[in-house]
Amino acid sequence: MDVHCSSCNEPWDVYHLRHDAIYDIAVSEEVEVWEKLPIRERLSAPYRERFKKAGWQFGASILEVRRCPACPKDATPDPEKVAMKTAIIEALGDDEDGIASTMEDFGL
Repeated sequence: MDVHCSSCNEPWDVYHLRHDAIYDIAVSEEVEVWEKLPIRERLSAPYRERFKKAGWQFGASILEVRRCPACPKDATPDPEKVAMKTAIIEALGDDEDGIASTMEDFGL
């Protein structure tokens, strides 16, 4: 199942975002700590900053990719896609499977 970057529309595998993208910013020991965090804490300010340095920018969920390493430097998030993704996440909360499925259904 894929979700797409809101800036460049690059598809990203949900499994990769949930389990592998962390390796862009952390070593194995840090990954183990990160994986034990509640879903909402995985994008705390320190992690967001490290993800940003690696080319990632997320919204309220790790599945809400606003910018990714594939984005051209001048790419900006599509406001309509961001609004739709935000609404989906607000409606489904921490249900990452539901979020991913709904985003895939809408090509987001």
